[in-house]
Amino acid sequence: MRSEDWIQGPILRVFTSDSFEMQLTRVGQHNDFPYNACERIRIHSTSPPFITLTAETTKAQLEERLLGQSVRCYVLARDPQEVLLCEVTLVQESMPP
Repeated sequence: MRSEDWIQGPILRVFTSDSFEMQLTRVGQHNDFPYNACERIRIHSTSPPFITLTAETTKAQLEERLLGQSVRCYVLARDPQEVLLCEVTLVQESMPP
């Protein structure tokens, strides 16, 4: 997969400190690959965290910060378990009038 592929939508639930399920509401016009209506995402991290927290604490922080929020995921790969490895950014989706 190329990093130009992107998907966007609200986070439905958080599984772990670095993975969640999202509903797709928008996809890149020039994506190379098809995506499901809901996808499981694993957050790609290019640097280790400065503070080590327990897995439950970081999961709770992710839920508090992102649950129900919309994110844009730039797809890096899909693993054998069909989880997408993505760079993730928080976005504001405009509401229809």
